Amino acid sequence: MKPEEDPDLPYCETCGAEHDEDAAYCPKCGTSLSPGGERVVELATWTQRFIALIIDGIILAIIVAFFRFPGDSSPFGMSFRFGVDNILGFLYFMSMDHYYGQSVGKKVMNLKVTKEDGGSLDLMDAAIEAFGKVFLLPIDFLIGFFMFRDRNQRLFNHLSDTVVIREL
Repeated sequence: MKPEEDPDLPYCETCGAEHDEDAAYCPKCGTSLSPGGERVVELATWTQRFIALIIDGIILAIIVAFFRFPGDSSPFGMSFRFGVDNILGFLYFMSMDHYYGQSVGKKVMNLKVTKEDGGSLDLMDAAIEAFGKVFLLPIDFLIGFFMFRDRNQRLFNHLSDTVVIREL
């Protein structure tokens, strides 16, 4: 015997995407799933995210400049600094996204990274998201741009079930 179909299946009224019953907003279009369907969040655009990344890059360059030693001309200095720069970038993005939901660049651009259901990131989600951004950004962006364009997600956003939203 076929079970009765439920007319109140969890679908977004705006875009028609299926969502979890306990989700705060639609993971595809960002529409609030509270009664009334009032739009309270919107997904960040690629341009907004790029500008936030440039701001963060400038801040990281200033931070890394404090770790430079004058007169360091060893042949291994450049590769060592490259590794330290990446580790500092990884720690910066991971900690800012985990504790605050946004880096300084995202704060300036009124952006925030959240779980797809609207929740906060745990440390593992923040680490996955930061890893792609710091160590594999070109691949991370290109795969995300072509495969997850409807949600403006990089590959590592998709892997960590996160989206970047614009705070209104």
